[in-house]
Amino acid sequence: MHHSERLLISIKRAERVTQAAKEAAVREVGITAAQQGALAVLSDNPGINAAELARKLSVTPQTMNSLLGRLEARGLVARTPHPIHGTLIEIRMTERGAEVFAQADALVARLDARLAEGLSEAESAAVRELLARIVRNAEAPGA
Repeated sequence: MHHSERLLISIKRAERVTQAAKEAAVREVGITAAQQGALAVLSDNPGINAAELARKLSVTPQTMNSLLGRLEARGLVARTPHPIHGTLIEIRMTERGAEVFAQADALVARLDARLAEGLSEAESAAVRELLARIVRNAEAPGA
């Protein structure tokens, strides 16, 4: 098989194109795709700490602290000491952060629907399952 026909090339191209489309979509509400991703995780995990947030987003702690600093400066997140374990810092979306996230999430949902145009529900489910299998294969020992 020629290198240009490898599965890795198709996956990378799809990731690059869809990520660029997501960047363009969320730019409408003044945030980046990385910031939208952080807000998405925070929406499901209020009070999470920066280290866990970085792990969930597969970024370094330094990258996460920089991203959080920008979100905090814009009033979209707040970092506060844990009520019992004062050395732990909890991160939560502010009311304004929740508003921006809701707007961005609606734009991402619209993009997601556009990406699935022409696919049946079964085909969309099959794509998700195939990609999940590829992820499991890549994460397996010896991969």
